Amino acid sequence: MRVKDVLKESDTKSYNKLMKMKDKNKNEKLSESDIKDLMSHSSYKRHKGAIKQVK
Repeated sequence: MRVKDVLKESDTKSYNKLMKMKDKNKNEKLSESDIKDLMSHSSYKRHKGAIKQVK
């Protein structure tokens, strides 16, 4: 059995709450500038025109 199945049987309120939270996060889209901000850390470098993860 998966954790999902056990939680669904034992605590349905928490299960329903988690499923609603999952659906909200699924619809969130990131713009190109958001992605650049997330990848601006020093572990990403530009190499031959592409952004690559170094570490």
